[in-house]
Amino acid sequence: MSLSSKFNTATAQYLDQAGQVLEQYFRESVRFSKQPALNELAAVWEEYKFPNWDGYDALPVQSNALAYAYLIIRALPLGSPLPSVGAEPDGHLTLEWYRHPRWILSVSIGPEGTLYYAALFGNSDVRESEPFFGNIPKSILNLIQRVRPA
Repeated sequence: MSLSSKFNTATAQYLDQAGQVLEQYFRESVRFSKQPALNELAAVWEEYKFPNWDGYDALPVQSNALAYAYLIIRALPLGSPLPSVGAEPDGHLTLEWYRHPRWILSVSIGPEGTLYYAALFGNSDVRESEPFFGNIPKSILNLIQRVRPA
């Protein structure tokens, strides 16, 4: 039962509306949260920050790659699909957006801030690299939307 139906006053109506606005805000903040990807990034870092983590002389994930991956996840526009996080034997981190085996985008993040990306769309593919300067390049944002439309 809302306040306004129990107490027919302007104050009760105002409080009722304010409560509805806050409820909507919290629903959206959970839906648009980047926390699941940041939690996965932290877990990958903990597991792969040591040399030879794969038993085949893999390099540890480099702390600069971790910092860039964090900034990239935070730079994703609200409502963007979140990536899966992984590690590579060269010390880079990967962010991947996946629809199925022939529709995938993989972005490898080097410690110098270069984003190496490859995307597969059925029988066509894209392979490029771009520097990260705080904003995700439009080419990568377009590929994310192509793989995982919002």
